Amino acid sequence: MQVQDIDFRMFARSAGTALAFKKGEIIFQRGDAADAIWIVLSGTVEVEYGNQMIDVVGVNYAIGILSLVDNEKRSATARALEACELIRLDHAQFRFMFEEMPNFGWYAMRQLASRLRSIHAVL
Repeated sequence: MQVQDIDFRMFARSAGTALAFKKGEIIFQRGDAADAIWIVLSGTVEVEYGNQMIDVVGVNYAIGILSLVDNEKRSATARALEACELIRLDHAQFRFMFEEMPNFGWYAMRQLASRLRSIHAVL
């Protein structure tokens, strides 16, 4: 089993808080303080930089990692494209997942690499 094949939703659910978002609802906005990462349990989320859509993500995808890692403000806006449910992991919960589950670190790095490639493809 490769890291990208591991479904972290169950682990995230046990460590974080599940929240529902309606279609069009903002999950976080560019310029917001970094307070958590989000893992998509169901539905799809659009990530935009400025006024440009840079990615659409779905189930088992994490968003908001960069800002939590470097403690900078959000560089993008995330919006629910449809009704969806996400797990919110605050800094302590994220750190717990990272330290207690070695494969979660690889998962997070893959998510960051994927986002970087998406940005490069659009910009």
